[in-house]
Amino acid sequence: MKVLLVGKYINIGGAAIASYRLMEILRESGVDVNMLVQEGGDEDEAVFSTTRSRLKKWINFLRFALERLLFLRHEKDKEHRFLFSLANTGERLNRNKLIREADIIHLHWVNAGFLSLRSLRELLDMGKPVVWTFHDMWAITGGCHHSLSCDRYKQDCGHCLYLKKPGENDLSHRLWLKKSKIFKDRNITVITPSEWLRSCVRESSLFGKMEVHAIHNPIDQTQFKAVDRELACRKLGLDSSKRYILFGAASVKNLYKGFSYFLEAIKLMSQDPEAVEGVEIVLFGKTGEDVSRMFPLPTHNIEYISSTQTMVELYSLAQLYTISSLQDNFPSTIIESMLCGTPVVGFRTGGIPEMIGHFEDGYLAEHLSPTDLAEGMKWVLSYDPYQALSDKARSAAVRRFSRERSAALHVELYRKVLNKSRS
Repeated sequence: MKVLLVGKYINIGGAAIASYRLMEILRESGVDVNMLVQEGGDEDEAVFSTTRSRLKKWINFLRFALERLLFLRHEKDKEHRFLFSLANTGERLNRNKLIREADIIHLHWVNAGFLSLRSLRELLDMGKPVVWTFHDMWAITGGCHHSLSCDRYKQDCGHCLYLKKPGENDLSHRLWLKKSKIFKDRNITVITPSEWLRSCVRESSLFGKMEVHAIHNPIDQTQFKAVDRELACRKLGLDSSKRYILFGAASVKNLYKGFSYFLEAIKLMSQDPEAVEGVEIVLFGKTGEDVSRMFPLPTHNIEYISSTQTMVELYSLAQLYTISSLQDNFPSTIIESMLCGTPVVGFRTGGIPEMIGHFEDGYLAEHLSPTDLAEGMKWVLSYDPYQALSDKARSAAVRRFSRERSAALHVELYRKVLNKSRS
C-alpha cells in the first residue's frame, strides 16, 4: 500500500505541520508513505517538491498573484483578500511519477496556487482512491475558507459575505457550480480533524453524501511536554518572576484569529489592577512593533519561531495560552499548549469545545465576547493551586489526543478505502 500525502507546504501553517506529522507517524507504523509539496521538500525525509528551479519558484508566485489579482475586483475589503480562494490556477499533477505510483492519494491543504479546480478534476479522473483531509471549509463552500455566520454552503452559496457585490449569482455561487460538477459522484473519502467540521461536511450540498470520518491530527506527546520554566525564560530573555499570557498565529492580523477581541479582553482585564499584577503579554508569529504598542500591559514580540523546542519553551513559560479565533477547525496549538501543562482559554466555536474542558482544564468563553474572554484569563491566572490545573491540562490532552490512535485510524481507513476500490 503506497500512500502519497499532497499539500502546498511542508511546515508553513497548521495544515502543513499536521500533514508532515502524519507522515512521520505513518512511517513509524510501517506504511509506505511519501509527501508531495509545491515548495520546501527534502527527499532525504521522503518529502518531494514540484519546484526544482528558481524559474519554477517565480511561476508559483505568479500563479498565486494571478489568483489574488482576479479576486481583487470582487473582494469586499483588504481584510478578506486571502480568506477566499478561486482555485483558478495551479499545477497539473496527474503525470507526476509519485502520483501515478501511489495506491492512495491523500490530499491536505492545496490552495494558494498549488492545485486548481482543473488540477483536482484531473486527479479524480485517474480513478485512484482519494482521501482528503479538510483543514478548513474551502472544499464545501463557494470559495471561503471559513463561512463564519453564513450557512449557504448547505445549499448553493451565493449572497457571499466576503464579496463586494453579493447576490444570487455572485462569484461564490458560480464557483459552487464548478465544484458541484467536479466533485459529484466521485470516489473521495473525507477526513475532518474535528467532529464540528464533520457535521458541517455532512450538512453541505457538495460533500454531504460522501463518506466522512473525524480523525484528529497526530501530535507527539513526548515532544510537547513542559521544560524548566526559569531556563526557558532565560533563553528567551524573559523574567521568570512575571506571569505571561501567550497569544500568536502565523499572522495575528488574519481576520479569523480574532486579534481585536484578545486586545479588547486585555484592556478590560487591565482595569482590575489586582488581576493583572505581574502579568505581561508574549506574542509570537507575524506581529510587528506597532501591535505590541497597542496593549496596556508590557508586551514582548517573538516573531520568528525557529524550532519546535522554542514553541515548547514558550508554552512552558506561559501561565496560559489564549486563542480568540472567530472560527477554527482543530487548532493544534491548543493540544501543544495543554501537553506542556499550559491551560488554554478560547472562544466556544468550531472544534475548540472538543479540545478544552470548560472549568476543568481550561476555559471556553462565549463566542465573540471579549468580556468573557477576559473572565476566562482571570480564572486561570487566579486558579489555586495552579499546578493542579496545569496537571489537568496535560492529562486531558494525553487522554483525548493519542498520536498512536490517530495513526491507527488513518491506517485502518486506508485499508478500507483500498479494498473498496479494488473490489
